[in-house]
Amino acid sequence: MKSSFGSVRQLADALQKQAVDAGASTPSVRGADWRLATVQTVNAGGTVVTDDGITVRQLETYTLPQVGDVIVISQSSSGNWCAVGRLATADLGIGQTQIALKTADTSRTNNAAPADDPHLSFTVTANATYAVDGWIKYSALVDLDITIDWTTPSGALGEWTGHGMGLGTTGQSTSGYSIRTETNDVAQPRNFSGTTSAAGEYSVLIAGTLRVQETGGIYALQWAQGNSGGTATTVYTDSWLRLTRIA
Repeated sequence: MKSSFGSVRQLADALQKQAVDAGASTPSVRGADWRLATVQTVNAGGTVVTDDGITVRQLETYTLPQVGDVIVISQSSSGNWCAVGRLATADLGIGQTQIALKTADTSRTNNAAPADDPHLSFTVTANATYAVDGWIKYSALVDLDITIDWTTPSGALGEWTGHGMGLGTTGQSTSGYSIRTETNDVAQPRNFSGTTSAAGEYSVLIAGTLRVQETGGIYALQWAQGNSGGTATTVYTDSWLRLTRIA
């Protein structure tokens, strides 16, 4: 009799464990669920496949998925999966944006050697690609002008352009100015004009692509007077740069 009772208890324990296991693996029993997963394959049509073989539909907010992304996935009680989005990292993820805002005016005199602006810089990641844009507000005296240049990590590639006042402009004009439109190497300087009034305020629109190679580091806007002189060239508060990681 004692042995019979023991067998019954063992059978009951086994049946209970089977029920628990079945509930744990059946969405309609356990209800909705979420967990972490790693992307193994990116499909066309808005789905990814995780490292454990689950095909998951992306939410609209999960843009530009990449193999290796660590993502949050969620399952409904009917068994459907969706990818909520990638986890944040110390660096920008694909599609994420960072803005550097200039919070104080900076003036430079008797100096034609470009140096980093104290506000307009970023730390960028090895093997990442960024879209760059921005707006630089400045004033400069004619012939002193402004030089815009860049600090880039070793080996970085890409190009930039600045739509700003062409050299040779002498005074303020209500009919417009000549505009520079050249594309430049990612670390190539370019000069933009001042005018006869040092109080005149102008701007340069920045656009470009930064492709960081095996070495990450600092990416910063540098600037100086185009020609050294005693009347200040100034870059003003509210100038900004924006990086958006695209690969």
